[in-house]
Amino acid sequence: MFTRIAALALGTLALVTAPSAQAQSASFAYAPGASQYRVQSTTKIVQEVSGQTTEGELSTNHLLTLAIGRKAKDTLAITYTWDSARVSTSGAIPVPDLSQVSGTKAAGFASVTGRMYSFDPGKAAAEGMPDMAEFEMFLPVVTPADKKVGESWVDTLTVKGHRGGLDVNTTIIVTSKMAGDTTYAGDKSWRIQRHLTFTVSGAGEQQGMALVIEGTGTGERTDYITSKGVYLGSALTQTSKSTVSLPVNNMTIPMTTTVTSKVERVKG
Repeated sequence: MFTRIAALALGTLALVTAPSAQAQSASFAYAPGASQYRVQSTTKIVQEVSGQTTEGELSTNHLLTLAIGRKAKDTLAITYTWDSARVSTSGAIPVPDLSQVSGTKAAGFASVTGRMYSFDPGKAAAEGMPDMAEFEMFLPVVTPADKKVGESWVDTLTVKGHRGGLDVNTTIIVTSKMAGDTTYAGDKSWRIQRHLTFTVSGAGEQQGMALVIEGTGTGERTDYITSKGVYLGSALTQTSKSTVSLPVNNMTIPMTTTVTSKVERVKG
């Protein structure tokens, strides 16, 4: 038996750990407009059940359109459209059904620096399909502050969500560093490097079976954002060690999960 829960609850963490970015401009604001992003992620899982080690891999490739408009001087209207999703697996990981997610929408309101005031994840396209709760924190928050190259700061974030059939709580400590200017996908941008440490806990059911997950991990993430208010993309790697408990069977399954993820703006 291969627990799909870890791939969904921990493997998608890369999409919801968009920590605050303190950039160089005291007057930063995200620019109105629409951009499409390619989100690629690979999750490798090694688990041990009854003394037997099992390995598997889950790869996803999403296209997501982000539209930003001005609702008021200090408020942005944010709309996401899930354009497409492809998924493949190897080993004993079952393939999650994303066949009907195309066209799923979510919307919310945010500050001009990207901090969400409210978010509606929309409705799933069909029974068994996911909504867009995973993308609530897709857009990095850019806190207006004059940070010099090489300067670092620390943020603590708490993320709650429903992923893979579990109600999951994640606490993330982010140490960020302004690494300076660079060129990303052909555009000039700020480069903000982050070191992540996190804890994850969750509980729920899958196929009528109660599950509990607990884990810790670390990661490295780099965000690329232009001074003109355009999010260009991110790159992340993270590793976590967790246990999935099945109380009804008095069984505990240790897991090691490694995630690599890349977000890149698609130029029209």
